Amino acid sequence: MSNVPAAPSSRRWAVLLGAIVLLAFGVRLWTLRSIPPLDTAVRSDPVYYHVQANMVVDGRGFSDPFLQAADGSDVPAAVHPPLYTLWLAVPSAIGLDTPLAHRIWSCVAGALTVAMIGVLGREVAGDRAGLLAAGFAALYPPLWSIDALLWPEGLFTGLVALSCWAAIRARGTPGWRWAALAGGAVALTALTRGEGIGLAALLVAPMILFRTGRPHAREWRDLGAAALACVLVLAPWMVRNAVTFEHFVPLSTNSDEVFVYANNPWAYGDEADGKFLGFWYFPWQEQLRAEMGGDPPGDASEKARFWREQGIDYARDHADQLPKVIAARVGRAWNVYAPFENARFDQIDGKTLWVSQLSVFVWYAGLALAIPGIVILRRRGAPVLPFVALAVLLTVTSIYAYGHNRFRTPMDLAVIVLAAVAVDQFLPGRVAPARDEEPA
Repeated sequence: MSNVPAAPSSRRWAVLLGAIVLLAFGVRLWTLRSIPPLDTAVRSDPVYYHVQANMVVDGRGFSDPFLQAADGSDVPAAVHPPLYTLWLAVPSAIGLDTPLAHRIWSCVAGALTVAMIGVLGREVAGDRAGLLAAGFAALYPPLWSIDALLWPEGLFTGLVALSCWAAIRARGTPGWRWAALAGGAVALTALTRGEGIGLAALLVAPMILFRTGRPHAREWRDLGAAALACVLVLAPWMVRNAVTFEHFVPLSTNSDEVFVYANNPWAYGDEADGKFLGFWYFPWQEQLRAEMGGDPPGDASEKARFWREQGIDYARDHADQLPKVIAARVGRAWNVYAPFENARFDQIDGKTLWVSQLSVFVWYAGLALAIPGIVILRRRGAPVLPFVALAVLLTVTSIYAYGHNRFRTPMDLAVIVLAAVAVDQFLPGRVAPARDEEPA
């Protein structure tokens, strides 16, 4: 089990972590000075989250903010899962409903993510490694550059860290409580970004089932507790979608619609000199709309199904290109294919070019440290499965959708913690945490 320091050490550690979290919050607030005002006239995800949060507080529910702006109608939507919208609705509920207020509140989520990364680092490698992980996360450009732009990845990454921490605890402490926390945390990640649900199978299930080498009745009971907690957290959103839409929408309609963005001549490298190979291309959908004379009929779920079929048909008709496309998607996700082109694409999300270019070098440096970091953890008998699970999640997500730097934030988390492990190992005066468990 993880080393449990004495109470004075715990208080000192918490104070140091708090100082790092304040630094992280300050860094994220600093980014506000260099990003343009939110243009609510543009159809973008940040505008979607901002406006929808205010609509929820106004009693309009999870309606489509763009249709509401166009004709005043409140049409139910599930383009994205609801948790980031609900997070932004917190300040809106007390009258702080401006883009700036939402950006600051999003920076709070990013700072809390730094705290959770520190807790995870401490869990796997001790006090100093936890503080190093938090310090790295506070200053890590791919994380601090995203929060003020009103993207959900900061909140998502913090919940991924919570899921990993809870899964490690569930592995080391049999019983339903930690298992239920792990299952509930995974559900929260999925309610922020849909691919988070993959951690149920990649992380929580194996961490519980195989903690003693092979599953026994106790492991199955704990897994049942984790599954029940996950379902209970997901249920309100899933039930809402089931009674609202023609087709069942487990988490978001975007998981269907993404197929048309990612399967088209541009994303397959047949246009623009291959610039968008393995990426996405939104104007293709606009071109199809123009050819059809507008949107397909039906509610949001029916429209999403139509766009999914368009993408699947294109992929089927160009199946001979899929190996090349999938390789490019995975290469972009891991930033080993066209890394500086990926940095330029980050400007679509509102990032500053120099920050994204700097992020390329920071990513490679972190990855170089993460490799010895995971070897060190393995040799110590500490759990490494959570970090392997995050690598698999990133790869599967990119194959399913496309390669994008924002999709890599869970792996950024893994790299940060593993790099902290490596640095902690090589610094003098390391105190090894006690372990009495087999590696996972």
